[in-house]
Amino acid sequence: MRDILFVLPFLVVGAILFWGWYTSGLVLHGERDPLTATPRTFGLPYREESFSSEDGVPLRAWFVPSSKPTDTTLVVCHGWGANRSDVLERTHFLSGRGGYHLFFFDFRNHGESGAGRSSLSRYEAGDLRAALAHLRAAHPAEAARVGFYGMSMGAAVCLWVAAQDAGVAAVAAESPYSDFNGAVTRFGRIFYHTPPLLSRLTLWFVRRRLGFDPNEYAPILAVGRLAPRPLFLLQGEEDGRTPPEEGRRLFQAAGEPRTIWTVPGADHGEVAEVGGRDYQDRVLAFFDGVFGPRS
Repeated sequence: MRDILFVLPFLVVGAILFWGWYTSGLVLHGERDPLTATPRTFGLPYREESFSSEDGVPLRAWFVPSSKPTDTTLVVCHGWGANRSDVLERTHFLSGRGGYHLFFFDFRNHGESGAGRSSLSRYEAGDLRAALAHLRAAHPAEAARVGFYGMSMGAAVCLWVAAQDAGVAAVAAESPYSDFNGAVTRFGRIFYHTPPLLSRLTLWFVRRRLGFDPNEYAPILAVGRLAPRPLFLLQGEEDGRTPPEEGRRLFQAAGEPRTIWTVPGADHGEVAEVGGRDYQDRVLAFFDGVFGPRS
């Protein structure tokens, strides 16, 4: 009995350390899915491109030129655990039907880009700033004007970077979370049935391993600085990972002009599928309202 009582505290501490390290690793590294399509899948020409993030991580990208003359490029950002082919399937109409140049890239630890710790915040913001710098240097005429379309994590990062870069003319953000802590806590509850106390332990380990607090880069802290540039928030009514309340928080914190659309019956990542033609019409109307009608 004494031996058990002596060993028990070490077992508890060991279990806590294991849980914190393992679950924080799921956030920082995760699994990457292979690309399932290219622009050619949808009949679009494209160029394979590469560049480095601000901290030297190699990133892979596609530049999709429009068939119509335009000086506007839309940078499209995927979500956590996805890649550029995933968001391409939802947004390729912005080129074929919309007539915009498109730029897709894989964040670090995703798709074909290099390895590095994920933060769902500061590091990914550095990836997007590097993508903008590359785009403006490699395609100055095509990217004289720039807009963002982001999905989930990509949407959250778009809001943060656009708030800092006045050259980004507009942001369409699909299912962005308002803060990092809430996003990780919900993910743990939905996929691992993790109680809030253990999620707080995960977040503590994430902060220690990164050396900074990702919640300091929460979109809710930046979205108010986007105005007077237009913001279009899209979200699914049945989204559990990023529930509609998250979009409403961001909408309330944003300045004008701002629009929010909640798609009935849509779960996370289903806004385009459930919204159908209405989704395309609304997104195109938003960007055309910013950049002018298409020829």
